[in-house]
Amino acid sequence: MEFHAWEHVMADLVEPSRVPGRVRYLVAVFDGEGTSEAVEDIREFVAVGDVRVAVVTSAPDALWWGGLLEGTAVDLVTMTTSLAKLREVIDRFTGGDLLMEQERRRALSTAWSEALDKRQHLAAQLGALSRQQMRVLELLASGRRVHEVADQLGIADGTVRSHIKSLRAKLGARTQLEAVAMLRQVRQDRPADLVPMPRAASDDSR
Repeated sequence: MEFHAWEHVMADLVEPSRVPGRVRYLVAVFDGEGTSEAVEDIREFVAVGDVRVAVVTSAPDALWWGGLLEGTAVDLVTMTTSLAKLREVIDRFTGGDLLMEQERRRALSTAWSEALDKRQHLAAQLGALSRQQMRVLELLASGRRVHEVADQLGIADGTVRSHIKSLRAKLGARTQLEAVAMLRQVRQDRPADLVPMPRAASDDSR
């Protein structure tokens, strides 16, 4: 058994020197859901063949990984991991056991597909926004107030509020916060750019 930092996994495991026909096992432990890059890395790793991957995550629903569960090459284990529990998982996994019940695998895969459809629908709605409306929404999502957005764009506060009203109508969002949440859901692989800064309640949120 070898331990690797995640950034070295692909370089160390996808290499020409691997033994053909020999199944390789990868246990990937994530504190939370992981990232879109990690999902794609595992997809690429599995595509090489003769590979099984167990994703261990503390995320309760772990929809992030649902797209990898159509076959049996990837298993998902959601838990707050203790060393003893992790050792048990590894022993079962490398012994050839499937770690997921088929019913749960199908349910999570279906939930992921539905979430993807919803995200694509939201992306289409966001695509209907004008360039200026999208910029206003992005600035609001970064934590700026209405007057700060106005200053940055060189327009009046009332114009910003008019843009907010229009973009909410296009998105079907009841509030400004709901519109921001829709943007964040579509761009969930870039959360650092879109986390609102803490601020006191104000009339700007209406």
